[in-house]
Amino acid sequence: MRLVLISMDAVFADDTDFLLSLPTLGKIAKDGVFCDNVQTIYPTLTYPIHTSLVTGCYPDRHGIAHNEPFQPEKPANLRKWHWDADEIQVDTLFTQAYNAGREVATILWPITGHAKHIRFNFPEVLALPGEHQALKVLRYGSTGWLLKNELVYGRKRVSTKQPHLDDYATLMAEKLIERYETSPSISGKPRHMPDVLAVHLVDCDAMRHQYGVFSEEAKEALVRLDKRVGTLYEALRLKGLLKDTVFAIVTDHGHQDAKGSLPLDAWLRANQVPARAQSLGLGAYIRIRKADYRLVLQVLQDNKERLHLRHVYTREELRAMHAREDILLAVEPEEGIVIVDEEDQEPHLATHGFGIDHPGAKTLLWLHGPQFQQGFRLPSCQLVDIAPTLASACGLTLDQAQGRVLEEVFKAHYNNAGALNN
Repeated sequence: MRLVLISMDAVFADDTDFLLSLPTLGKIAKDGVFCDNVQTIYPTLTYPIHTSLVTGCYPDRHGIAHNEPFQPEKPANLRKWHWDADEIQVDTLFTQAYNAGREVATILWPITGHAKHIRFNFPEVLALPGEHQALKVLRYGSTGWLLKNELVYGRKRVSTKQPHLDDYATLMAEKLIERYETSPSISGKPRHMPDVLAVHLVDCDAMRHQYGVFSEEAKEALVRLDKRVGTLYEALRLKGLLKDTVFAIVTDHGHQDAKGSLPLDAWLRANQVPARAQSLGLGAYIRIRKADYRLVLQVLQDNKERLHLRHVYTREELRAMHAREDILLAVEPEEGIVIVDEEDQEPHLATHGFGIDHPGAKTLLWLHGPQFQQGFRLPSCQLVDIAPTLASACGLTLDQAQGRVLEEVFKAHYNNAGALNN
């Protein structure tokens, strides 16, 4: 059983009605399993969440607590992100598929750089000042395959910005599906599409950051996402592959419009508080030494009103949310206040990074395939349940996962490995 996994970044429960009115996403929901009440993880940032989506683990186990490592000594534009696959501390769907002798392809999926277990790898990496974007992608990804695609299809890409980058990503995924042939190739062996294909589509996230949560541009991005999903679904149908493919669509977080900004790190330094703030967007980690915990907690609680803080997360609350062990304090500001790392930093018009009780922390899931119930509306689940469920459906295992297999989504006559019980 092969797996096609599509992530639609920055899509969330409030988009449900509109998405289900669209031709592809509406059809897949009717033909398979749909849930509009998926509880995402803390923090609501893309890289920790996408790591949870392929591990079934929270940051306290998989190790990715932020998009970026903590680099307070560097200005924001010089900070590296978590790009390398070996930074993930547990098994993923990708490593387990590789270990099972299956071929893996990832397109713009976070934290896949230098992954030896991924045959076709177009990693999501960003050139820092002094670096060249194309050369960095080639260095972190599958050089030969990327060069071949650039030579054959590069002229079809209007630009490397959204929405054009998602169009190119979809084209690359479509061509991987079209590799499938039942007859031998010149080498005498049948060509096949990858056994696991994961695609990260970022169009909606870019539009919401730039124009606002429910802007016309964001709505148009949702329509484009439906068309891209439709392109890949149709490519599978034309090749006759839907009968033995798990087709999964996931989302990671929503957004909230910004109303103002708070340079919290600058305030802490100006007031000689022994702490540094690492922005999450609509929240922040407070980086401290263990010995300073009580002092810094008291300072934050005493200045909640002055700093427009809605909540100060204690270490006990953070452990309950499965934040990484070295995160001892965190804060969430009042609605719409963005915590910025630098005083002159201009925030996006909308962003995320809020806590798990925020409406934007409810995300979406579609599951389509022969082993799944048809037209089943799953009332709720945890985001960490997705990876073990997909692993089970494809005959893989994720023994380190903290989530559970969603047994209720399977047809009664299928076992957990996605094969018929005879």
